[in-house]
Amino acid sequence: MSQGSYKPKILVVDDIPQNVRLLELNLRAEGYRFVAAYSGQEALEKIEAEHPDLVLLDVMMPGMDGYEVCRRLRQDKKTRALPIVMITAHEQGAERKMEAVDAGADDFIGKPFERHEVLLRVRSLLRVKLLHDELFRANQRLEDELAMAREVQQAFLPNEYPDIPGLEFAHKYIPTFAVGGDFFDVKERSPGVVEIFISDVMGHGPQAAMITGVVKTLLTQLSSRLAGPGYLLSQINEHFHSLMLSGGLPMFVTAFCIVIDTMNRKYIYSNAGHPAPFLMQNQLSQMGKLVNEPGPALGMVPNTFYENHERELESGEMLFLYTDGLEELPDTDNVQFGVEELQRAILNNMHLPPHSFVEALMYAADAFSDGLASPDDITLLAVSYQP
Repeated sequence: MSQGSYKPKILVVDDIPQNVRLLELNLRAEGYRFVAAYSGQEALEKIEAEHPDLVLLDVMMPGMDGYEVCRRLRQDKKTRALPIVMITAHEQGAERKMEAVDAGADDFIGKPFERHEVLLRVRSLLRVKLLHDELFRANQRLEDELAMAREVQQAFLPNEYPDIPGLEFAHKYIPTFAVGGDFFDVKERSPGVVEIFISDVMGHGPQAAMITGVVKTLLTQLSSRLAGPGYLLSQINEHFHSLMLSGGLPMFVTAFCIVIDTMNRKYIYSNAGHPAPFLMQNQLSQMGKLVNEPGPALGMVPNTFYENHERELESGEMLFLYTDGLEELPDTDNVQFGVEELQRAILNNMHLPPHSFVEALMYAADAFSDGLASPDDITLLAVSYQP
């Protein structure tokens, strides 16, 4: 709404009716709408009811003075940005003016006031308020669009796990912003066989979130019950590299894909530059990693062949996949959670079932960081096998 089509409303607060009347005549002559209050308490009530665009506020009033009114308005998020001009007597000096600024006033004028000075202050602050309101509306539209994007991205993620006897799943997905660059998928390939895919796009925020949509599309198009994880990563890499090259986007994605075959009791997996998952054997209280030389991240090197690796699937095992945002979580001294703290948290909680295990790891990470937000997206995914 432009200032030309909208008549701003101004609240004048003064316990002397003659002062209020004088300001009213000057303001109405300039086309402004006018509201009056004769005490601090009445001013708060009028602001709540009338929603003025600016307040001309006298300092010295019986009861609640102008400083207290100003402080209360600044403490309320609804009126925190409301322009306030404090009216002070000239003889009260610089000390009173400093106190007005400390209380939250945007500007001040002295009594007796000059008509042109009052109108100059009003026009200036109303112009600032107009820009503030436009910025607020733009931010609100952006937040609404990001909320919609978050719903779309959440739809990319599994809303339920495959019902495979012996397997139990749990996950935690925490984007840095409303949307993020992490992605995972869990789907049944055939009876007793599940494919797990986890990836992390370079960067975070809306751009990274858009790339997760590309990864999801390629995974859906290229996944096959006949192809191993290595072949799937190789195909995704070719298509993704071509798309990024044609679009001029220097983006890459780390990814890990694993097939858990409960029928033949084995894992088949392949790695494209992603953190190696942990593998825990609770009955033996052992913890290790699925460590093999990983291939490059998806999109970095064309014509890359990603190898398949196999390992026996044993009863009582739990597999833990994650993205590196977990290790990069900083504490108040900017020290990262890191591999050692992560391993300690895993050892302390590896006896728990997947859901409790994932929750316990995030609790340990939050305690380490003292509640600080992660600079990167975090995804945790655990799956246990107990036939």
